[in-house]
Amino acid sequence: MATQKTAVITGATSGLGEAAALSLAKEGYRVLVVGRDAERGADVVRRARAAGGEAEFLAADLFSLADVKRLGNEIAARAPRLDLLVNNAGGSFGERALTKDGFERTFALNVAAPYALVEALIEPLAAAKGRVVNIVTGVPSGARATLDELVGAKSKGGMGSYIRAKLALLTLTRSWQKRLGARGVTFVALHPGIIPGTRFGSHTPAWLRSIMEGIARLFRLASSVDVAAGRYLRVATGPVEGGGFYYEGTLRAPPKQADDEAFASDLRAALTRA
Repeated sequence: MATQKTAVITGATSGLGEAAALSLAKEGYRVLVVGRDAERGADVVRRARAAGGEAEFLAADLFSLADVKRLGNEIAARAPRLDLLVNNAGGSFGERALTKDGFERTFALNVAAPYALVEALIEPLAAAKGRVVNIVTGVPSGARATLDELVGAKSKGGMGSYIRAKLALLTLTRSWQKRLGARGVTFVALHPGIIPGTRFGSHTPAWLRSIMEGIARLFRLASSVDVAAGRYLRVATGPVEGGGFYYEGTLRAPPKQADDEAFASDLRAALTRA
């Protein structure tokens, strides 16, 4: 009898994370649902179990590195063999504000939390020859960032900050593959598409979200939740290229800076010091 596979999905209590959790449950996965809202988490767990999988809710504050590390230890205790980690939680924030760890919130949620969680779960991932899927929505081919824009005096809120943070996560994805691929862990990055109507950008003014969603629909850039969840499932469970950047589920070349190992090293150093 095959051993049941275990998946962890952050930001799994709404939107795309929720859809991905339910899709994996239908495939028979045991899904660890990570989020802040216990009530929404309990609802996702209930529906995941009804879909045929096992599920548990794990509460965590992804803006706190101490709590992310605690979460990592809890997951490792529950799943000494971890088949899949989806770093789905993310967001953009209109105004600059720092977390207690000293990071601007956009960087904290989109980069620091995934980094800390991956580092905490390397052994369970290696034991299962597992996979990490990092969500990097909205990274254009010409994206660039400096360390000062991410963690220094020039860090700020807004969509520009979000794009730079996702570029940083894509850079770490490719760097992790180089460092840890030999241990059997596969790292990939996924842009699942632009999906109007999710909780993404909830800190952005409603009028601006409405305009952005209208533009996405007008130029046929928008995807449905079901379509995006299908992309999650294919990249999470199907054949992939290690370190690959999957744009709407299709492999494409990443921005040039994503392969800058000096940039990746600087990012790791900044994250390790926290």
